[in-house]
Amino acid sequence: MTGRTVLQYQILEKLGAGGMGEVYKALDTKLNRFVVLKVLPAAMSSDPDRRRRFLQEAQAASALNHPNIITIYDIITDAGTEYMVVEYVDGKTLLELIPKEGLRPPLAIQYATQIAAALRAAHAAGIIHRDLKPANVMVTNTGLVKLLDFGLAKMVDRTPVEDTAKTATVLRAPLTVEGSIMGTVNYMSPEQAEGKKVDARSDIFSFGAVLYEMLTGRSAFSGSSALSTLSAVLRDNVQPMVELTNGVPPALEQIVLRSLEKDPARRFQSAQELETALNDLYRPTVSAMLPPPVAPPPERSSKMPAILAVCVLVLVAAVVGLWWMTRPRPAPVVTPAQQSESAVSKPSPIPASPPPETSPTTVSSTPPPPAALPPTPAAPATVKLADGTPIALVLAEDVPLDAKAGDAVPLKTAGDIQVDNTVVIAKGALASGVIVDAAKKRILGLGGKMTFRLESVDAVDGHKVTIRATPKPRGNGSKRPMDRGALAAGSEYTGYVDGSNTVSVRK
Repeated sequence: MTGRTVLQYQILEKLGAGGMGEVYKALDTKLNRFVVLKVLPAAMSSDPDRRRRFLQEAQAASALNHPNIITIYDIITDAGTEYMVVEYVDGKTLLELIPKEGLRPPLAIQYATQIAAALRAAHAAGIIHRDLKPANVMVTNTGLVKLLDFGLAKMVDRTPVEDTAKTATVLRAPLTVEGSIMGTVNYMSPEQAEGKKVDARSDIFSFGAVLYEMLTGRSAFSGSSALSTLSAVLRDNVQPMVELTNGVPPALEQIVLRSLEKDPARRFQSAQELETALNDLYRPTVSAMLPPPVAPPPERSSKMPAILAVCVLVLVAAVVGLWWMTRPRPAPVVTPAQQSESAVSKPSPIPASPPPETSPTTVSSTPPPPAALPPTPAAPATVKLADGTPIALVLAEDVPLDAKAGDAVPLKTAGDIQVDNTVVIAKGALASGVIVDAAKKRILGLGGKMTFRLESVDAVDGHKVTIRATPKPRGNGSKRPMDRGALAAGSEYTGYVDGSNTVSVRK
C-alpha cells in the first residue's frame, strides 16, 4: 500500500503488522501532519461483527482526552476497507527502552506514574485496556508516555483455545492470544487467563508485570509455550527482585508485589489508588536528587511599622546610654578648710599644669589592650588521587534522545570522595562530559547506542581533576554507551580518576 493515497492521507511507509491488521505512517495532506493508519484486514472487514467492534472501540478510545493516551482522529472507509487514523508518536516503545539489566528506579517510577495516570483516565471512562504490555507503551523524545491500542484486545478471535498451545512465546516480544482468553499471555491477569469476566483490577495486574520488567529487565511470567506461561500466571510467584537487580526501593517493590496479587481483592482496587502510591514514592525520590531549594525572600508584613518603631526606640536608648557613659565630669569642689590643710602640708607648692581639656567623646585615658591576633591557618597539604579511583556521578540535567556529538553531558558527584579521612572532592561537585557518538534515529526511534566521554570534576581547591568513563584507559578514548532510557536527570553513572592528580587540602 506504500505510495497509495486514501482520501487525504498519503501512505509513506509500513510500520508493522500483526493479528489486528497493518500499521502505516501517512501524511495528512490537508493538515500537513504525520499520522498513523491502522488497517482492518479485508478478512475482518467482511465480518459485520468485526467492523462493528472496530468502530465501537475506536469511538470509545477517541473519547479519552489525556496527555498519556494516544489520540484517535478518525475512522474512514475506502473501497470497503476500514482505516483508523491515529496520532503519530515519534519515540520508542518500552520494549525497546528496557535494557537487559532494567531501568534505573527513578526513571521507572517516572514512566510508571504516567502509565497509572492513563489507566485512571481510561477506567473512569469505563474502558479496560486488557492488553497492557511494554510494546503498547510509547515514550517520546521528551520522556512523555503514550499508552497505545486501547480496546483492540477486546476484539474476539474465533481461534479455539486448544490451538494456543502451538503458539510459541518469545520473552522479549510475546504474541497476543485471541479468543476466549484475551490479552498477551506474559502480562494478563489470572482471571483473564481463566477466561473470566475482568474489571479494572485486571489492568492493575498487567501494570505490575510491566513495572517488574521495567525494573529487572526480565518478564514476570514466562514459559516454553503459551499454556506454560498461563500456568505460571495462575500459580507461580515472581522471582524476588533482589536476586535480579540492586537498588530497587523496598516501597517500590511492595507496589509491584501488591499489583501482582493473584486475588483481585488484594491488589490496588483502582488506578487512582495505584497512582497515589506511586506519586508518594516519586516525590521524595526526585527531590533527593535535586539541589536544596533557595529560601524565598521574606514577605512584607503589616507589622513592619511597629517593628520599625521598636528599632528606633532601641537606637535612641543606646545613644542616650552612650552619652551618659561618656559625658564630661565636673571638677571637685575644694572647701576653705581643705585649702588651709593643703597649704600646711605643702609649704612650697609647685604650680600644677592645667588639666587637659576633656573631649565629650573621651571614655578613658587608659589605652585599650591590643586585639588578639587571629590564629595562623594551617599550611595546605597536598593529597594525591590515585589513578582509577571510582567516583559516583548522577546526571544533573536530562540528556535529549536526539543529542548530537559534542553536546555537553552535565553531571555532579553523588557523595564525598575522601583520601586519609580528608574530603578531596565534595558531594555535589560539578563534573563534565561530552557526547561522542549520537544515536542514529530511525522509524519509531530505533537506532544505535549513544556514547559519551567524561572529562573532569571539580576538586575542593578548584582544581579540575581529569576523569574517564571506564575503569582502565582504552584506545577509544574511554567512552561508554549511555543506558537506553536512562537519560533523565538523576541517572547514575560511575567515573574514574584518570592518571595521577594532586589536590591541595587543609587538614
